[in-house]
Amino acid sequence: MNYKPSIEQSLDDSDCSNYTLQFEPVSNSNGSVRFIDRSQGKEVNVGINVDDEAFGYRVQAEFPAIIADLVDLAVAIHASDRLAPQNLSGKPRRLQVVLPVRHPELLNAEPFRTKLEHLLGWATGSEWVFDFQRRVTPERFVKQQLVLPIIPQGCEVALWSGGLDALAGLYTRLRIYPEKPFVLFGSGSNNSVYARQGRVAKKVESIFSGRCHLFRVPIRFHDSDVQHKNKRSRARGVVFTLLGAACAYLMNRRVLCVYENGIGAINLPYRASAVGLDHSRSVHPLTLLMVSDVVSELLGEEFRVKNPFLFWTKAKMCKALAEDGRNDLPPLTMSCDSPHRQQPIQCGYCSSCLLRRQALAATYIKDRTRYVVLHGNRPPKESSLHLDHMLVQVNTLRNLLDVSDEMGIQWEALTREFPVLDDIVDRGAISESLLPADMRSHLIQLYRNYVSEWDTVKSEIAVDRLNQHGKQQVLNRHAVKAQ
Repeated sequence: MNYKPSIEQSLDDSDCSNYTLQFEPVSNSNGSVRFIDRSQGKEVNVGINVDDEAFGYRVQAEFPAIIADLVDLAVAIHASDRLAPQNLSGKPRRLQVVLPVRHPELLNAEPFRTKLEHLLGWATGSEWVFDFQRRVTPERFVKQQLVLPIIPQGCEVALWSGGLDALAGLYTRLRIYPEKPFVLFGSGSNNSVYARQGRVAKKVESIFSGRCHLFRVPIRFHDSDVQHKNKRSRARGVVFTLLGAACAYLMNRRVLCVYENGIGAINLPYRASAVGLDHSRSVHPLTLLMVSDVVSELLGEEFRVKNPFLFWTKAKMCKALAEDGRNDLPPLTMSCDSPHRQQPIQCGYCSSCLLRRQALAATYIKDRTRYVVLHGNRPPKESSLHLDHMLVQVNTLRNLLDVSDEMGIQWEALTREFPVLDDIVDRGAISESLLPADMRSHLIQLYRNYVSEWDTVKSEIAVDRLNQHGKQQVLNRHAVKAQ
């Protein structure tokens, strides 16, 4: 039997940073969490609310209490991961979460809690321990079923970030299934992201009239300046997907779609020395499988989180936009890992920006996006770091795939360098309705396509970098002369 320390136990601080988060019942207003930093002996109260009014728009008349618990769980994970400091090169975190729910007997039961804690450990690199208690306060969620403009019977429910993959994926699916309606689900706590989600969805809706319905459930902190928050939430993908699963269930669907290119979803490390670069597992195939398992366990019926673009490169996802000449749509989206406060907002040199630029170039879409590295006055010194790392990875993939013409030998070479690919096939082939050999073939082709695309556009992106460096050198010479 696995031993789990209780909330009240005194834990050894020598090998980890310990945090306890004791939540009041999650609410639309005046909700709060007591954040205890046991390592520092510090304690603060932080406000946290969820606006779940959008869940009133649904196909299913009933709003099951277990779905409300799923929403509260997502809110608690989001708040805990944002409030508890994390230093990826320092001590690991141990987060103890106390949360009132309507069905503590279900959420405390094995194997649900074990699956949940394993999922969050994989996604965040932290240890999570949950204590689900009985919720006794009045309900907050919307019980009344509101009338949708068009009831999306048989709809596809998909997560909606407002990014390029979400846009390209939706645009492609709208073309492939001309009769299918789509429900787009967004969340988060960032106002600019929230506004962007709306702008991009509205533009797509103007092209495919009556077929897209955007619903969002924002999570908001208030009076939270007392505690510094993590800029990058490692649990963000899990939180987003759990809330999306609640939306899909209320739309009477048991599948939630995530539109993400396979290269970004799997997110292989660039090279062994690339310590500190962000390799998120937000929509990793194993993450989606684990979320599917957690939600299915909680609901007592099969639920699946599916990425229809797992074997597509980002460039292939953008092909439908290119074929329709929609150069106007990509600039509406955001891809940057670290957006700047002033224009240009997107840096153009982080791995996400580079993959975006590579995809648009490979599909001959004129990139009208303004980037700091190309259009700003002074790019940072490390602006070439991510491109160098990405090109090293591309070269590594090329060498591994060129080791032989036989697929078995190619796969052996790939998995010797990247063992996680074997795990993806072993655990994901059944979910993808593929034989393991066929899934290996699809993944090999994915990386072949990716290498080929970089071979096509590498010189173009490298020239952009050199031009920008040359521009900066000219500016520096002028500055010296002025002195």
